[in-house]
Amino acid sequence: MALTFAHNPVRKSRSPEQSDGIGVTQAPDDATLIRYARRGDRQAFGLIVERYFRAAYASAYAVLGHAGDAEEIAQETFVQAYQKLDRLREPSALPGWIWRIARDSALKHIRKHKRMKPMGELPDRGDDQAPVQPLLEQEEKETLLQAMNQLPEEMQQALQMKFWQDMEYEDMARATGVSAAALYQRVCRGLKRLRELMEGP
Repeated sequence: MALTFAHNPVRKSRSPEQSDGIGVTQAPDDATLIRYARRGDRQAFGLIVERYFRAAYASAYAVLGHAGDAEEIAQETFVQAYQKLDRLREPSALPGWIWRIARDSALKHIRKHKRMKPMGELPDRGDDQAPVQPLLEQEEKETLLQAMNQLPEEMQQALQMKFWQDMEYEDMARATGVSAAALYQRVCRGLKRLRELMEGP
């Protein structure tokens, strides 16, 4: 596929009379970006990529557990999103739509290769206050990874966005379309469930 988008696009300057595209000093909402992108404005779509690339990556990584494959799937996600943009009815649904495209693409990748890849390395946060740290002190990383694989998908995704991708709850909410409060609860429940799984009956 020849069409690719970088997740950190270079923003080119535009003169005031060039009113047919997104201006560099604006912080447009998703609806505006989608409207311009549908007209063929690559810069507008580049801003969509920049805004949601981390979410697409986290969604793919939650399924694949492999950084390189997740990066590739995230790129493919935005190629598909660009091609299917006219099918998106509600601009407010963009975060969840991108998340689902990435997840479905990752699942197709698994079916193609006939196996699930193991979850990748745990992040080395270097933060003694990180909620995941006590778990690492009690058990080996391998045990934690195995426990992670037993969690519901929504909990895995929330934990990976928070601790693997180091995202703030507001960014997670914007990326997934789920409220920050709900994501916080998923993280708390996920951490509690991890401790239960690791401590055993």
